[in-house]
Amino acid sequence: MTLLAATFYKGIPRWDFGLDNPNKAATILACLLVVLLGSSLQSAKTGQTCFRTLRRCGRWCYGALAATAGFALVHTFSRGGLVAFLAGALILLVGSWKGPHKFQRWLPILLVALLMAGTATWMGFAGRMARSTPSADASVGNRFVVWRNVPSMMVDAPGGWGLGASGDAFMGWYQPLERHERYRTLVNSHFTWLVELGWTGRLFYVCGFAFLFTLGIVRLRTRGDPLPLAIWTCFATAAFFSSVAEEWSVWVIPLVMTVPMFKTFACEATPRMRVMAGAAALLAGCLLLGSIAVVGTMCRPAAAPPIQRSYDGMRLVVGKGAPSAWAVCDPAVLGGPAFGRLLRGFVQTPEGQGKAYAFVDDLASVPDDVRHLVLCGQAANVRTDALARLAALTDVRVLAPNRPNDWLAARAKMPYLRVFCGEFAPSCPEDDVDGLTVVPGTADYLPDWPRLAFTP
Repeated sequence: MTLLAATFYKGIPRWDFGLDNPNKAATILACLLVVLLGSSLQSAKTGQTCFRTLRRCGRWCYGALAATAGFALVHTFSRGGLVAFLAGALILLVGSWKGPHKFQRWLPILLVALLMAGTATWMGFAGRMARSTPSADASVGNRFVVWRNVPSMMVDAPGGWGLGASGDAFMGWYQPLERHERYRTLVNSHFTWLVELGWTGRLFYVCGFAFLFTLGIVRLRTRGDPLPLAIWTCFATAAFFSSVAEEWSVWVIPLVMTVPMFKTFACEATPRMRVMAGAAALLAGCLLLGSIAVVGTMCRPAAAPPIQRSYDGMRLVVGKGAPSAWAVCDPAVLGGPAFGRLLRGFVQTPEGQGKAYAFVDDLASVPDDVRHLVLCGQAANVRTDALARLAALTDVRVLAPNRPNDWLAARAKMPYLRVFCGEFAPSCPEDDVDGLTVVPGTADYLPDWPRLAFTP
């Protein structure tokens, strides 16, 4: 395990502790720092005289450990991690404000804060934080470009885009065409999972987080302990600014802090408090998701075309109205999982605008009354008589099939069928045959596939 990351900020290595991403390391450090500061505050509580010296030593030991964690946090150069720590520390300090020996309690924390501020200024991290605006920092600006499409992505896919597919869905159907950044996630754990899950999963996710916060509030009111609430605030904030929650190790401290919350909720809270906690979590989840649905419906970004993805994920319609053509997809032929970029460029041309196009994963999902059908790559690995049930067909395009000769032979019964093969594709016929179009300079991937598939 290496201490330094492969990423740098102005030539200075960002520490990641072998977690692949400095933001994940920063999340763990931020939570650990909140725990240490909370322990330092609790060690300053009054007690028997014989324990005062021990408590004082404990307070400074926790302070020293917190200083070490704070120093490491600054070296990650993670703005999200620092903001998460500040959010958790704010909850911790507000919940711990009342208590004896205030100056002695806060002194270790003040020293940790001064150390972190001095280190951040010396290393340039403070300057990075100061320049964290969409116009001055490309990383921040890119996040806003992604996040503003999240409500529309959720509304367009009521059943979700599928686990692990949020980055491809954004690049394919929502990313402005003049931008070419690549995304695996939506650079936000909450948004990533809300987009990938369906509405049922979204409700459980949002209400689950809200319920954890209500448990933290119950713990604070019942026991005067703000630490569990502070930790979950820290963790949730870190997960908002980056996709850090996919790393199992960042969950360890929050889950440990969940134990005292559930214990208090189960054993010490009144029945009224339990009912109110559950109702508040459900209400908060419904209000938040309802607001997202309204925004996603009423405030779509101009670059996003109308999209309707079926609940089971088997059908996707781009454009308004009934589809003028149906395509059975093979992403390898269309340019990969983000193939929607090419289609969005096509629908902005005179040839493609004003129409709707449907994409499905298998031929069985195509309705019987389809007139214009497109089979792509592996999707064409079916018997030609599989089209017999589609009696209304008037136009069939087969793009980059593995067995083009079989489809060319089927033109005897379907003269409206056309086959398109890349010049360098292994399966491309060598002879010029009626109904065959050889696309020069290509192999299985046909860069101009929307025009080949949909232009009359």
